[in-house]
Amino acid sequence: MSISRLIRRRSRLRIRRELWNELIAELARRGRGRRESGAFLLADADGNRRRVVRFVYLDDLDPTCLNGAISFRGAAYGKLWALCRRERLTVVADVHTHPGRWVDQSPTDSANPMIAEAGHVALIVPDFTQGAVDSDEVGVHLYHGEHRWTSLLGGEAKTFLYIGRWA
Repeated sequence: MSISRLIRRRSRLRIRRELWNELIAELARRGRGRRESGAFLLADADGNRRRVVRFVYLDDLDPTCLNGAISFRGAAYGKLWALCRRERLTVVADVHTHPGRWVDQSPTDSANPMIAEAGHVALIVPDFTQGAVDSDEVGVHLYHGEHRWTSLLGGEAKTFLYIGRWA
C-alpha cells in the first residue's frame, strides 16, 4: 500500500502543506500577534469531504468579529452558506487561534460551537499562529451535539489531521 493511500485512509481531515502554511500566515497577520483570528475550512461538496481545498476568514464574513476574542454574528452565516452554494463547497471544520501554547477549548469555545452540528470539527492553533504550526501542536475538537466534545491533542491530533503533500 502506498504512503498516500495509507494517509488518506487513516486521517479524517487533510490539507496540503502549502495551503496550511498560507492559512497560518494569514491568521497571524489578521490577529497581529495579540488577538484571536479564525476561518472556516472548506471541502468540495461533490467530492472528497476529508480534503480541505479552500478557507474563508471569519472577519471577511463578519468584519467586526475580531475584537480580542471572536464574536461571530449569526447574520454572517448567510454569506458563508451563499459562498458554499455558489462554489459547491461544504464546511468541514473551523479554526481559530489562542494565545500561548494552550490549544484546549475555553468555556466560551465549548459552549458556542461555530457549527452546532454533530460531527463538526473545531481546530485551535497556538501562539496566535506566530510561527510554523504542525498538526501535533493543534487542538482538534470533535463536536457530538448538546455541548459534548471529544478533544484530540498531540499524537491523537496528528493522526486525525494530516498536513502534507499527500493531502
